[in-house]
Amino acid sequence: MEQIRDIVLKCLDNYEDDDRLIEELNRIIEKEGKKSYPAIFHVLTNLEIEPEEAGECWSEIVAHYKSLVSILGRKVSLRTAICDYFCSIHRSLKNPKVVEIHIFEKAVKASRFDSLTGLFNRQSFDETLDREINRAKRHGKDLSILFFDLDDFKEINDSLGHQAGDEVLKQVAKIILNKKRSEDFAARYGGEEIVIILPETGKVDALVLGERIRQKIEKMELDYKGDTIKLTISGGLASFPVNATDSANLLKCADNALYRAKGSGKNNISFFSQDKRRYLRIEFDEEVKVRELGFDNIQTLTGKGKNICFGGVLFENAYPLIIGTKVQLQIPHNHQKPLFIIGTVVRVETFGPKQYDVGVSISSLEMDKNIKNEISRWLQLKRNDLQAVADKQG
Repeated sequence: MEQIRDIVLKCLDNYEDDDRLIEELNRIIEKEGKKSYPAIFHVLTNLEIEPEEAGECWSEIVAHYKSLVSILGRKVSLRTAICDYFCSIHRSLKNPKVVEIHIFEKAVKASRFDSLTGLFNRQSFDETLDREINRAKRHGKDLSILFFDLDDFKEINDSLGHQAGDEVLKQVAKIILNKKRSEDFAARYGGEEIVIILPETGKVDALVLGERIRQKIEKMELDYKGDTIKLTISGGLASFPVNATDSANLLKCADNALYRAKGSGKNNISFFSQDKRRYLRIEFDEEVKVRELGFDNIQTLTGKGKNICFGGVLFENAYPLIIGTKVQLQIPHNHQKPLFIIGTVVRVETFGPKQYDVGVSISSLEMDKNIKNEISRWLQLKRNDLQAVADKQG
């Protein structure tokens, strides 16, 4: 809608003759379809009108304009005809105020858009989400939300300064604006969080768009004062009416899905799931080498993996370990470099002779960035392997 609004505004600047203006607006309608009607009325009146009703109003206004010209025997402004129509016939306007459109548009832009990124702001997002959900309910349509968050954004601000962070946000916003469809609504939700509303879109098509954005950002290299900034983005996806039927809960579902994306290694997009765990667990059955830390001459034990996530590892072992013990785990991955993890034993359960389930918690606070990134990459590779197997079987 914003692109069509810009075209309409340009028409208003370029054509002072109202007959010519009507011709040009009709050309826009012919080219862009029925979605042009609400955009035209939003520019001229700031009214929110559904496409079908807006189409009827436009036809009646053009006829009303011609009738006024004929009755008065002189030129009548199209704006005059519109004001009279909505005040006297359609009665959508009760106390209209006359103001120059460029002054009004400047005020609207300041109130609706984020000044740094050019995306819509939080208030506009809240209003639009409510409106789009109501529209989806009326017409029985799908609707999806993509909730994005830049990975490790704080480290960019801390190491290169907030101006570097601002530049990153502007470049990410530019990518999102270029990749999204004209009917999608992108807003800066707060800080490094960006949300996209996708009307009439199910979760599969929403995921396709989200992946395009994620991959484009992953490939981006931003040069800032001699430093090359590379970054990734994580996303959560939720859909109406499958996951929630009101704006607050739909947004909450997308936010929960974002936490799962972060917990499963970052740089990915996760669907909302009723599973309450923050971290998405991935099953694996590779050999796990275990070494207790803090002791000399402690032999390395060999266990068998069960599942892993960004927050911990569960493996089967022939010997029990004491809860609270610090251990180093070595996990192979095909021909890739083994993954080394340091964590704390938090769970030990026996289910047979020399058969123990051992749970090791990984504290992100105790890991440096390289280790975190290594785990993230490993989890992503594992997810890709599992997806490849599923694709072959499907």
